[in-house]
Amino acid sequence: MNINPKHPGRKRKHHISCYLDDKEYIAFRDNRSKTYYSQSEYIRKCVLDKKITVIPGIRDLIIDLKRIGNNLNQLTYKVNAGEVTVLGDNLKEIKDDLSIAWDGLFGVIKKVK
Repeated sequence: MNINPKHPGRKRKHHISCYLDDKEYIAFRDNRSKTYYSQSEYIRKCVLDKKITVIPGIRDLIIDLKRIGNNLNQLTYKVNAGEVTVLGDNLKEIKDDLSIAWDGLFGVIKKVK
């Protein structure tokens, strides 16, 4: 058993690696990119024969939501640091971005149903 001393409580203790030829790698990369799973999550689902759900557009939506969250965190930091006192335009921009993201989410949900 390969136990990593830096992470003694780690649930997954076995590390594997493999080599793929160009065709296999392209197929792996293309299939995984259709999902929002990390490389490790995707491999685990394949190994365990779990259903891999591909939701068109979800990856872009997740990226947009992370960007909006990052903008909101930066704005919150500046407000707490006293760097920003008027939030009108900044909050309106974030609200508009969130509205677009919600519309995208509802569009994705309609496609899945």
